[in-house]
Amino acid sequence: MKYATSKILKNPYIAIDAAALFKRNKTGVEWYAWQLLKYLAREWKETDIPIALFAPSNLISLFGADCNALLHIKNKNWHLKPLKGRYLWTQYHLLKFLKRYPPALLFSPSYVAPRFLPQNIPAINVVHGLEGEYFPEFKSIKQILLEHVLTIPALKKSSAIIAVSEHTKKDLNRFYRIPLEKINTVLSGPGTLDDQHIGAGLKPAPTENKIKFLFLGGSSERKNLGLAVRIFSKIKHHYVGAGFKPAPTEMHIAGTIKDKKIKRILDRKKNIIQLGYITEKEKIEQLKSANFLLYPSYYEGFGFPVLEAQACGAVPIVLKNSGLAEVGGKGIIEFDPEKEKESIERIINYIDNPKKYKEIQQAGLQNVQKYSWQQCAKEVKNILIRIIK
Repeated sequence: MKYATSKILKNPYIAIDAAALFKRNKTGVEWYAWQLLKYLAREWKETDIPIALFAPSNLISLFGADCNALLHIKNKNWHLKPLKGRYLWTQYHLLKFLKRYPPALLFSPSYVAPRFLPQNIPAINVVHGLEGEYFPEFKSIKQILLEHVLTIPALKKSSAIIAVSEHTKKDLNRFYRIPLEKINTVLSGPGTLDDQHIGAGLKPAPTENKIKFLFLGGSSERKNLGLAVRIFSKIKHHYVGAGFKPAPTEMHIAGTIKDKKIKRILDRKKNIIQLGYITEKEKIEQLKSANFLLYPSYYEGFGFPVLEAQACGAVPIVLKNSGLAEVGGKGIIEFDPEKEKESIERIINYIDNPKKYKEIQQAGLQNVQKYSWQQCAKEVKNILIRIIK
């Protein structure tokens, strides 16, 4: 990929805030940007309007010559533009440059566009979820201030918004009063034809002596690690009480455990393995070997791990009314905290009944067929082109 020159930037071009691509420990939002832009570059014709990807120069330097390998972009019409600056990079450094070289459009797939972007520059933002509006107790004072000073005003000014799910679209209208006609729902996610999932399919059903649970999300309050551990412990104790050996029954936790108190508790549990931060490749391998994904997050805008689990033949266990029923379809087990005993019994029923487990696995694989990064990229491209015409 070539660097964007002044010749490119003085003519009409689309600017993309690509800072998320170069974040070392990517979360769901950053992986969304990486996958979307990879597929969007495949859809982009070399006769289409040029694309300039903007990112902090200090982050780009960490990857150096591996930039092309990271993005998998071979399109000659796509260019990279490093910008100096670290703090408030999008809101100040990117804004300053765009005022000098105004693009035909600014696309922000991960982070919100600059609050004070000039009116003559259209902006499109991707909104991944408004979980904080449902659970404000999980938000810090800093996050609340940033939302009201930067995020919400920028979204209201944008020319169009891409929502990752129907309930996120409704939330934008409900909480921020953004007109529904301004919001486009574009579904995304790993289909079974995604290279990293090929060969996963239907794994053998678990047995009472060999059950693997995987939890994704670390100790973030919203991810609800405490409930995940309680679910695992109750299921393990069920089989211990029935006389089965508990050793092969394990729970693997992926993600950083920042809470020292929680970490000390987990350190004492022999059947719980802390993986720390894992790469995308490692995550897929974990899902391929897991029977269940424990994902009792309080609320999700979309929930990529649910689809990834289904594509890998793992059955997701999600919290009831978490918004994940929309993405997971019939291939999930909903856990109701108000009916904990019945919910635990439902999971055990799937373990004890291989035929029933296979059925929900199959439902998950069928559900994944509805989602495609390629289709997502096509729809996003149509929206971008429509706005600049």
